Amino acid sequence: MKVRFAFYCFGLICLSFGVSLIIKGNLGAAPWDALAVGESYLLHLSIGTCIFLNGCILIVLNALLLKERIQWLAAISIFIIGMLVDFWIETGLSHIEPFSFIQKLSFVITGILILGIGIAIYMQAKLPSSPMDMFMIAIHKRFGLNLRNARLLNEAIAITLAILVHGAVGIGTVIVACTLGFIIHFFYPIMEHMYGKWSN
Repeated sequence: MKVRFAFYCFGLICLSFGVSLIIKGNLGAAPWDALAVGESYLLHLSIGTCIFLNGCILIVLNALLLKERIQWLAAISIFIIGMLVDFWIETGLSHIEPFSFIQKLSFVITGILILGIGIAIYMQAKLPSSPMDMFMIAIHKRFGLNLRNARLLNEAIAITLAILVHGAVGIGTVIVACTLGFIIHFFYPIMEHMYGKWSN
């Protein structure tokens, strides 16, 4: 249980740090994060608070789509992620600002790598996934789409909403969408092996 909890916590720390680096890169964030950035300016709330609120809305929407009970335990993950993103942006990375395009791109690429590793780590704990990930599963099950098309629809909805609220949509958004899945796919078996070794 200690190893499970350690993987969960460390994974969320890495995940939130990766999200924050991508946002700080200012070239466009991941679709749902891009929406949260736009909402933070529109509603005068922190980005982390908007991530949490969006997550809560999706928890309810997922339950409606799947015709299941609301999985409020999933709110724990998104609350921690939102809180950590606020910490990194407002405190941990507050004095670091990339200026040139190369610096911004390096923030985005490093952020994607750390984000992918973080997701691969925290998924080993087998605790409730983030509402954003579950939304893809809900679309898949409710409308009979394969997971690839369900993910595309999930991200298309997020990007459309982000554009409507003038969110952080840009080349970074495209880079995240095209590369994150490969990074998770590469690191997941490595972390799975590590988790199995340490938990025995």
